[in-house]
Order: sequence, then structure tokens, then C-alpha cells
Amino acid sequence: MKIVQIGAAGHAFYAYNGIKAHNIDFSGISAGSAGIEAEGISQALERLKKLGFSPKLYDDWREMLDAEKPDIAIVDCWFNEHGKIALWALEHGINVFVDKPIATDFETLDAISECGKAQLGAMFDARCNPAFKAAKKAIEQGRIGEVRMMDSRKSYKLGKRPEFYRSRETYCGIIPWVAIHAIDWMAWLSGEKYTDVSAILSRRENGGNGDMDIAAAAQFTMTNDVIATVTADMYRPASAKTHGDDRVRVVGTRGIIEVMSGKATLISDEAGGLIELPDEPAGDIFEDFLDNLAGKSNHLTKESAVSSTYWALRADRQALSRLG
Repeated sequence: MKIVQIGAAGHAFYAYNGIKAHNIDFSGISAGSAGIEAEGISQALERLKKLGFSPKLYDDWREMLDAEKPDIAIVDCWFNEHGKIALWALEHGINVFVDKPIATDFETLDAISECGKAQLGAMFDARCNPAFKAAKKAIEQGRIGEVRMMDSRKSYKLGKRPEFYRSRETYCGIIPWVAIHAIDWMAWLSGEKYTDVSAILSRRENGGNGDMDIAAAAQFTMTNDVIATVTADMYRPASAKTHGDDRVRVVGTRGIIEVMSGKATLISDEAGGLIELPDEPAGDIFEDFLDNLAGKSNHLTKESAVSSTYWALRADRQALSRLG
């Protein structure tokens, strides 16, 4: 099996352990339209060299895909190019492992959804987190009864952001970039589907980053009248121990599960009050993708990635319309 990488602006490294473990031929790397330095290709090459990889550097990603004819393309360039490049690869029979969002417009997203020439997996890594997996297991076991409400939070440190975050043409917005994780995990945890959304966002006090929105909130209606909310911000203090703060509260008819600070807890009368759920073994999102390619169906489907992206874009467009 042969793999290549396009861009290094996000989480391509999610695939590196799996590539090494399966002795996959890492044959090429290139940037998207932004260029080698803007997309961090030089730093990626240094990291790959330390892991024992030596991909050939290409100036053009199309030239690389034509020359290498890979089985898999990792797509990790600037957000606005994910969809275009992923779609090109899929239409040429190349499987795609892509960072989120998988597209930033509905037309491209529809085309990705309809393309059946190859498979796609998206980098929704919370599905592999030990605490989130513990919550999922307990919900599937019926330990909180029927899910009725969910509330999620995503908070990141702002830090120093690359130039492309300053413009809506290259930065997709905090909902499709950050809140999308919670949009994905709430559907995955509950097994429900989204049916409607209302959202707001703010660009105030964004550290001088142009028109980058830095805070947002969205309220979703789901099947079976489940209510789901998410907030996302980039105000997490620099002194915090971790870059991100991921939280979810799942309310059921017989109990409540919360994931916070990397731990899952359950409170219910049947449990005798509040208990901490034991972590499940950590997963590997790229290994799950490889399993799909091998015909082993699992949670990481193109359909779920398309749905999470669709509702993130719906929420984003709704929030933008409120800005006037």
C-alpha cells in the first residue's frame, strides 16, 4: 500500500503511527496552493525523517498524485482547500484521510457525498479518546436510559495563529473548525440525527486576527426531540495545562454522563450516586480508516463525516446571517 500527504497545516500526524505499524510506503508529500512554507511542509519533513520516513517532495499535489498513484492521500492543507483536493482524489479512485472540515461549501460537500469511487475518513479524534469511549459504552449499555439532552464545550488557546486565520476566504470559521468536533461526537454518542439548528458567533477581542470569529454557540434539534447545544471559543488561558478543554454532558431518563478533564462520570440512582467510569482503551482514528478500507465496517464512515460537516456549515451560515 502506498500513501502520500498534501499539506501539513493540521493533524496529518494522526496517521503516522499507523503508517509505520503497517509498513505502508510513504512515497510523497506536497503542499496545497498556499505553498511549502505556508503549510508547514518543511517542519513535517523533519518530523517524518525522525520517524524513518523519506517521502519525495513535490511542488504540485496533482503532479504527485499522478506520479505516485497512491492508495491513500492524507489531505491536511488550508481549510478552504480540503474539499477541492479530497474530491479530486476521490474522483480519481484515491482513498482520502482528511482533516476537518472535509469541505467548506455545500456544493463540494454534496459532490464528495455522491462520489463512490473511493473511501473517505475524517479526523474526528474524540471518537478514539478513552473517556469519550467510556461514555459511549455506558450509553449503549442503557445506563442513562433514553438520551434527552446534550451540552458540549470546546475551548482552545488562541496562541499565535498563521496568516490564513485572518480571512474568511481561507479560515472556515470556528464552528466548522472547532465546534464540528462536538457536533460529531454528540451524533456519535447519542445515535441521533440533526434536524435543525440556530447559531451565533462573535469576532470581538480576537487578538487582532482580522475577521476571524473567536466564539460561537449553536443549538440543535435532533431526532426524537433530543436537544443538543455546543459552545466553542479560543479564550482558554495560556497558563492552562492543556491546549484544549473538551466537555460533554449527556442527560438521559435514568442518569447523566459527563466527560470533563479527560474523565467520564456517571450519576444515577442505579449507580448509587456519582461514579467515575473506567477508561476504555484508546483508539486510533487512522487504524479505523484502514479497517474500513479492508472491508471491516465501523463508526468512521464517510456518511457520518459528511453529516457532521453539513450541520457545521448550516450552523456557520446561520450565525453569519445574524452578523448582517
